[in-house]
Amino acid sequence: MKWFKKSNLDEMQELKLLKLESKGFWIGFLGLFVAIAAQTFLYGPENMRHILAGEFIVLMCMGVYLIGGCVYNGIWDKHLPATPAVNIGLSILAAAITALFNAVLSYRNYADASTAIIVFVVSFFLLSVGISVIICIASALYHRRKNRLEKENPDDAG
Repeated sequence: MKWFKKSNLDEMQELKLLKLESKGFWIGFLGLFVAIAAQTFLYGPENMRHILAGEFIVLMCMGVYLIGGCVYNGIWDKHLPATPAVNIGLSILAAAITALFNAVLSYRNYADASTAIIVFVVSFFLLSVGISVIICIASALYHRRKNRLEKENPDDAG
């Protein structure tokens, strides 16, 4: 499609458009996440399987696209390095937030504090291990791709 090849924008406008698109993506991504979390909390996970299926699919597609695109282009994060310590720290943080959410849901549904604590501990352990593995795999793929890109274009490195 040749009408998409020519841009009517100058470089400053292109940069502003990219920033707007980036913010729009993140608003959509976080908005879907908050909507899923809020609806799950309000209606319970057992009632949301069919209602949230579309939102969950869109959220996962956005996440896979973002991670795949970043890894393919040798990009990790603007602020955080791709080190094992950072990866484990982030996985523990994500696991703690998700486990707390699960524990609150458990307490809301069953009104039993001991069950909520068990849910928190089990969720935290399983999620922290699972998320750590996923982030470490993505980090390894990123490092491998970054090294390959640097070998292909040694002038662009660093």
